[in-house]
Amino acid sequence: MDSNSFTGLLNNAALLIALGVIYDALGLDAVVNQTKRQLLSGLLVGVLGLAVMNTAWELAPGLIFDTRWVLISLCGLFFGIVPTLIAAAIMVAQRLYIGGAGWMVGSLVIIIPAGIGLLWRYASELLHQPLNWLRLYLFGVLIQLCVLSLILLMPLSLRFTIIGELWLPLITIFPVGTMLLGLVLRRQRDRCKAERELVASQHLLDRERGLLRGLVDSLPDLISFKDTQGRYMGCNQAFERYAGLSEAELVGKTEQQLTATATPSDLTELGDSELITSQKTHNHEEWVTYPNGSQVLHETLKTTFHGQDGTLFGLVSVSRDITERKNAEKQIRNLAFYDPLTQLPNRRMLMDRLQLTISASARSHDHGALVFIDLDHFKTLNDTHGHNVGDQLLIAVAARLSDCLREVDSVARLGGDEFVAMICNLGSEKISAAGTAETIAEKIRLSLCEPYQLNTALASAPKQLLLYHCTPSIGISLFRSDLGNRDDILKQADVAMYQSKAAGRNTIRFFDPEMQASLEKNSALLSDLHDAISGNQLELFYQVQIDQHQGICGAEVLLRWHHATQGMVSPLDFIPLAEESGLIIPIGRWVLITACQQLKIWATQESRKDWQIAVNVSARQFQQQRFVEEVRDIIAAATIDPSRLKLELTESLVLDDVERTIATMQQLNQLGVQFSMDDFGTGQSSLSNLKRLPLQQLKIDQSFVRDITTDPDGAAIVKAIISLSQSLKYDVIAEGVETDEQRQFLYENGCSHYQGYLFSRPLPVSEFEALVESGSLLAGSAPPAVIANTSTLHP
Repeated sequence: MDSNSFTGLLNNAALLIALGVIYDALGLDAVVNQTKRQLLSGLLVGVLGLAVMNTAWELAPGLIFDTRWVLISLCGLFFGIVPTLIAAAIMVAQRLYIGGAGWMVGSLVIIIPAGIGLLWRYASELLHQPLNWLRLYLFGVLIQLCVLSLILLMPLSLRFTIIGELWLPLITIFPVGTMLLGLVLRRQRDRCKAERELVASQHLLDRERGLLRGLVDSLPDLISFKDTQGRYMGCNQAFERYAGLSEAELVGKTEQQLTATATPSDLTELGDSELITSQKTHNHEEWVTYPNGSQVLHETLKTTFHGQDGTLFGLVSVSRDITERKNAEKQIRNLAFYDPLTQLPNRRMLMDRLQLTISASARSHDHGALVFIDLDHFKTLNDTHGHNVGDQLLIAVAARLSDCLREVDSVARLGGDEFVAMICNLGSEKISAAGTAETIAEKIRLSLCEPYQLNTALASAPKQLLLYHCTPSIGISLFRSDLGNRDDILKQADVAMYQSKAAGRNTIRFFDPEMQASLEKNSALLSDLHDAISGNQLELFYQVQIDQHQGICGAEVLLRWHHATQGMVSPLDFIPLAEESGLIIPIGRWVLITACQQLKIWATQESRKDWQIAVNVSARQFQQQRFVEEVRDIIAAATIDPSRLKLELTESLVLDDVERTIATMQQLNQLGVQFSMDDFGTGQSSLSNLKRLPLQQLKIDQSFVRDITTDPDGAAIVKAIISLSQSLKYDVIAEGVETDEQRQFLYENGCSHYQGYLFSRPLPVSEFEALVESGSLLAGSAPPAVIANTSTLHP
């Protein structure tokens, strides 16, 4: 191939690329009508093809070569079938017009590349393959190889001459030219597509902006927008009316610039800058004042708004007038949950509160009580004096019921003359809870029995007062989470109320017959307990305490009650009653006096003068203001050595008021009285408090001693208590020792004192002394050191 032919093809390729740039500049893709765009594109490509063919290089007469196949293949690749058919028809017609020996091959190098371009286009779309530079280059190589193949159709005398002249530029230059022209067309296509999408997006944005503006302006809510600097960006018409300013007057101004002329509704205590910085949503209610002076309650929502890329643009505020809604909600709530006559909660609210209380008791295990109250003969009042007078009575009863209850309790009116009081937090002990509930119910009964002054006159007549006496019938049902559902509890209280009416009205009855019997029994027992001291029914029993080195070191006194008709009453039955009623104070005083008198007797006996008596002191007794003086007077009256008296305190008593307890113990220590902590290990004593207490002894609870030979955990706890006592230089005594194995374990682990059935049961003083005198108390049941010292225990 000579330089002239090579230069001709190179110029032709350059012209092709230049024509592609011209096509790009014309921007036919911007034509909106698709049919028109396709026709114009086909004509333009055809014209460009004619221009290319008119600058062709002629190898021989009738043999012309140019870059038409590049142009028509890219037309098929980028413009589709219609423009390609138009352009191909124009270019084939031109080639047929030129004629010559290569007219057939010249037409095929237009038609076949056009078909390849169309096939490549649809294959790329089907496979979702983008037209990058590499694929365009491969496309150009394929087209040039196709052209070289078509040259083989030329006469034998010409084909190899033509191939020899053309193969180098076709393989080297034309694929690159195809790629470059394809890139130009792709850029033009992508740009026009982006422009069309931008125009469509702008049109859609304008439409949506108009819709949004119309929507915002139609809303009655106050809506405003601010930028990140706190300047107003816009608002709706409702906000304009409220602020008394137009949107144009607001835009670009800050709150500080507007406060002199207006007070927009989104000026709140929480600064806008803080909301913008935190980018949190804030919702609040506030009373605002309109320019006409009217005040309304607004619910205001503030939140930030962002662009699609997350850029913070500013703050939007929406305020809504909720005055009517709040008033309506209040009225609806009153109608739904409150009795309109008495303003007490109605059945619905009562049941809701009852369910909440039942659920809470599942965690606290506290009892509650439902007190069902029905007014006796209320119908008679309505029938004789009218419903207006009956309503007055119901209102007065509601007020008295509210006054009788604690803050944690509640009362409701079910309807008619039926009321229900719900009493909460009565503790986990059923008997105690029932007693408290009965006390409150009795308070209610007495209050409702007080006379009422009712106006019996009509609205237009002078006032006429009626002194009316009313009595209630009251039923009580105890409840807890494990004692039934709310409906059953209400039914039980209702049944108990009817039992009260059946019993003669103006009475109180529990639903549980056993509970009612238990309360009656306790009430009678408490009445008898008042007379127990003066009737000499109380007695102290003595249980021996053993020292492993010295033998008998004293005894613990335990209170017993010989009832006149019931015989021996268990301390578990009457001690809680005494504690609750306050009788434990005079009973405790009697115990101290009797114990000190016994110490005075033993002080005259050589073998017993060093014995101690341990006395349990209740919390209520210990916390008396004059307890120290009382103990001092009792000791002085008995003329005994105070060190012989040992007071046993429980952990719960100590923890109730640590500082006051320590002060009282120290004062008694100064008198010489000693202290032992009873039931140690079962409470919640902290070591920091334990080391501050002026104790002389710890008593291991029998629940730990019982299992020390069978339960490794119990044994470990006992060892730890003994070790702790030794570290704090306390004596340690174990109660509940019943077997030699338990005693031996305690002895081997350093326990110094014992108490339990292994040595003796609690006995009256005469039997206790007789047992000591017999010498059989320690035989076969004491450690070697004790047996060796038994001779020192008796005269």
